[in-house]
Amino acid sequence: MRKLTEQDIANITGSTLHGYHVEAARIKQGPFIDSDHYGFLLGRNAHGEYVTWHFHLLEDESIYVYWGHYFMEDRDAALRDFETSGAN
Repeated sequence: MRKLTEQDIANITGSTLHGYHVEAARIKQGPFIDSDHYGFLLGRNAHGEYVTWHFHLLEDESIYVYWGHYFMEDRDAALRDFETSGAN
């Protein structure tokens, strides 16, 4: 696992992951030395359901998501969660 870059975020945004189109991604902000090794995604599937996921990149550069919040069609709630997840 390595530090995420703005280029990583640009590459991830617009991609599809587990059936969800990634609308936005950001690097985690936090007090820990490795906080910037993690990020958050906002995704939407073909049914209009939203998810926010916590992720990091594996050694092979693939995206590994390991928890998420699901919001059905409530984009506003998903966006609020995306913007505040990991905020300190």
